[in-house]
Amino acid sequence: MTQRWYLVLIFISIYITKCLSADNATDNDYPKLQPDWPYCFQFTWFGPDFDNVTRYNGTCADYLDEKRAVGVPCAAPIVITYNGSFPDLDYLWEHHKTSILCKRSENQRCVKYTYFLNNDIANVTYTCAKVQQHKGGFIDNGCYKQKLDEGKEAEICVCKSSNGIHRPCNKAQSFTNFANILYLLAPIAIINNYLRQ
Repeated sequence: MTQRWYLVLIFISIYITKCLSADNATDNDYPKLQPDWPYCFQFTWFGPDFDNVTRYNGTCADYLDEKRAVGVPCAAPIVITYNGSFPDLDYLWEHHKTSILCKRSENQRCVKYTYFLNNDIANVTYTCAKVQQHKGGFIDNGCYKQKLDEGKEAEICVCKSSNGIHRPCNKAQSFTNFANILYLLAPIAIINNYLRQ
């Protein structure tokens, strides 16, 4: 299989069609967090092209269709920052934690997917996912980069958050060849959401 085929498998496995807005969420819209469960961040930041003056009422599917972004993951909720800068994870954790988390199952890891265009971050998606090397064995942590078409690059960082209501990891330190990674299954919660539609 080519590297592109692996990327298609990866992106399809975490593609989400339903997006919600964290800013419009109330505590009643989300379940109470359980101290004995592990959590990961789950949201998509559309990148620096979207800020407080951007008028956008679309979903992840709308965004991907408009950008013709084949294979780029998107996970609800959509986060757009005031000035287009990278989201302040401390602020999101402090003020919106119940709406930006996924419950990680035992065989899943916290994943951060970053898409670059001309060495600038184009968008970032955080989610829970199962990650496996091409020739077997699951990935517990690390970052993996791959150059795509001209000026495009993808990075995936994987980690395992422990149980408890604390800030999830969703990032890692080391780098290796991105082509050795592929997702086997989309997050369980995402599959359930998709099947209910």
